[in-house]
Amino acid sequence: MIMMKIVCFPHFFYLSEVSRLIEIGKALRKLQQEVIFFSHGGPYESFARDAGFEVVSINPTMSPERAKEYMKYNRGEGSKSLSSSFFTYEELKAYVPAEADALRQVNADAVLIGWNLPSYLSAQLAGIPIIVQQPGPWTAPFFDRKMAEFAPAALSGSIVGLLHYLPMNSLMNWLMPRVRLWIKPFNQLAMELGLPQYKSTLDFMAGDLTLVMDTPSILGISPEELEGYSPAHPEFFHKPPKYRYGGPCYAHLPGTVPESVRDHFNTSQTKLYCAMGVSGSPKVLRSIIDIVRGLDLRALIVTTTILDENNSSTEQVLFQSHLPAHLVNPMADIAITHGGAGTVQTAIHSGTPLVGIPMQQEQAGNISLVKRQGAGIMLWKQELTRKHLASALETLVTDSQFRENMKRLKLEQDQIDGAAKAAQEIVNFL
Repeated sequence: MIMMKIVCFPHFFYLSEVSRLIEIGKALRKLQQEVIFFSHGGPYESFARDAGFEVVSINPTMSPERAKEYMKYNRGEGSKSLSSSFFTYEELKAYVPAEADALRQVNADAVLIGWNLPSYLSAQLAGIPIIVQQPGPWTAPFFDRKMAEFAPAALSGSIVGLLHYLPMNSLMNWLMPRVRLWIKPFNQLAMELGLPQYKSTLDFMAGDLTLVMDTPSILGISPEELEGYSPAHPEFFHKPPKYRYGGPCYAHLPGTVPESVRDHFNTSQTKLYCAMGVSGSPKVLRSIIDIVRGLDLRALIVTTTILDENNSSTEQVLFQSHLPAHLVNPMADIAITHGGAGTVQTAIHSGTPLVGIPMQQEQAGNISLVKRQGAGIMLWKQELTRKHLASALETLVTDSQFRENMKRLKLEQDQIDGAAKAAQEIVNFL
């Protein structure tokens, strides 16, 4: 087997993304491939270093303040969330050439990304393929098969309630293959660099190889259909996308379950595990905390976004920052998540039915995978009230079918080593 050098380039402010690329990187090393990480900065670089990877700093670095804006935009917050982009044209002019130079200097054979979006251009500029790992609900086949469920992101006010009476799922499945969110500054720079123009958001988000990080039976698209996929609307792609299954891949953080968590969950009360991640809204998380404080349960809140707000742990609610979720989640009876792919797959692995409160469309898609299988419930963030959340949690506790269905999904998901499958697909592609 020929050894190739693969650069993993996550957005190091997103732990879920970093942990996923670490797992794939480990699997690539088992296949005798050389793997290094690039970074524009972020608090989770140490996780990659602790896993034995070299982390190369690439200027410009993203400040914590700029990262907060980035994550806020990703949650659909702000008046310009539908009309602007993750990066400005000026930022891309600084990021893209620097990345391309760094890729050439290390003689990279390919770059594997999550949400480090400038790499879509810098990989082309460096003349190497870009490999993307995506959740299935953020791929063209998902929308072509009309599988998406709508969730309002940037909307608010009384109009939200009216949306329940409109065919929003149909509209979303029609709209997403055509929409051109985020791509304007990328196309502006691409034109200057003599690179192809992206014709839609889904075109932009597809790499030279796109790894779909889901279980086929849970996503509902067979491997044969995915590999043979041809866009229903080819006019919205500058080239045909190439999809292959990786498989489920979620964080396996080091460490054991803290004694404080074991003590907290040593109870006859219902045990709730809540993890919203950095792409979950702090405002939504505060609302959840206020609600669960008044319910008859024991809650474990895992967060890094609001720990500085005097949220002291009590007998009923325990706050923690980083935990090995794959060990802690199985201890709970029910879970609350924002719908990130990692948190949903961790809940499936744990056999824990969930309430999902998505911030944006991709997260709604991830939640819909368990909702349609009778293993979870989705609530819109704009309608998060004590009545709605308490009712949803009570349903998960009292209706045993939710737990039985989640256990069935666990058996399906646990059969697949998503990191190993993704690594093998990368080697096959290169």
